[in-house]
Amino acid sequence: MTDTITAWILSALGYLCTAPATASGAGDHSLAGPLLGNVLVVGGAGLVTLSCIVAALRMLIDPGERDPNHPKYRVLHADR
Repeated sequence: MTDTITAWILSALGYLCTAPATASGAGDHSLAGPLLGNVLVVGGAGLVTLSCIVAALRMLIDPGERDPNHPKYRVLHADR
């Protein structure tokens, strides 16, 4: 079932991102695909990038590891 849904989504995105040959005349490449397809691709990439940055900052500020037996504490001891 998920393979069918994934195939449908990829097919729909491929359709949205493919410019018809007669959209704005032969040989005119002012836009690589329809505007909606470009907006979907750029918006998706932007959301993924933003979520990665937010996750990295969250882990940098407060990693959440409280276990005193965690290996990082052995590495960070003053005797090393």
